[in-house]
Amino acid sequence: MRSVMFAILVLMPLSACGKAKEADKADAPAPQESAAPAAKKAETGAVDTAQAGTPAPTQAFAREDGSKVTLADFRGKPVLVNLWATWCAPCVAEMPALDRLAKAKAGEMAVIGISQDLQGWDKVKPFLAKTNLQHMTILLDEEGALATTLGAPGLPFTVLYDAAGKEVWRVNGPREWDQPGGLPAIPAAETATRFRAIGQEPGWTFTLETGGTIAVSADYGEKTATFKAPARLPLTDGSFSAAEGEHALAVSIAKTACADTMSGKAFDYTVSMELDGKRYEGCGEVL
Repeated sequence: MRSVMFAILVLMPLSACGKAKEADKADAPAPQESAAPAAKKAETGAVDTAQAGTPAPTQAFAREDGSKVTLADFRGKPVLVNLWATWCAPCVAEMPALDRLAKAKAGEMAVIGISQDLQGWDKVKPFLAKTNLQHMTILLDEEGALATTLGAPGLPFTVLYDAAGKEVWRVNGPREWDQPGGLPAIPAAETATRFRAIGQEPGWTFTLETGGTIAVSADYGEKTATFKAPARLPLTDGSFSAAEGEHALAVSIAKTACADTMSGKAFDYTVSMELDGKRYEGCGEVL
């Protein structure tokens, strides 16, 4: 019987780690053993871009201190999200590499490990206490819903989101993340130095120069404001916000065709602007 069970485990796919959640409830170590042979089938962790452009999940995750955070809180730079669990042997094996990657990419990219342990921090805290993960962020998926939301077939499962919170690629299985070629390419965001947006009913416009200022005119010129412009302007589904005195500005830019409703002029970008709580829709172009 033991030989039959071993044969079954060897033939199980990478999702063996995912199936081990039932064992997690019983605090059984067996799934770690069964996950190891299965992980060999996906050591390189193939890169999948089929879901590129999909917005990041909006659900909240727990920090060790009990506070809640969402992936949107990390926007402004790429975010690497790794689904893992203490009972998943290949997950545990790749975490030191992820931590080294987090150190190497500090300030450029956030590396977040989201635990899928059903026993929560009672299981995760002892694991963290005996490991030396000093640079990546560890969160807990208390509802255990993230894997289902992302359609993850097993663990580890890793997704890269760009600075605007849109998926770039996903990897099913472990990788040597901190080794040459271990981190798949991160496409450079399309940027601009000067940009203009315009909209109608009510008429509005803004002109932006990166590193300089944003000059905003809204409601047919009845409201004007000036803000400090961002150092970089992402044009591939990018967004930014600014505040100056009593005025607040939030702008979203999408690379989708747009036509001015008054002149009919064609633009390459669709722009949404919110000024002091009022929303405006229009088009934009690189100058």
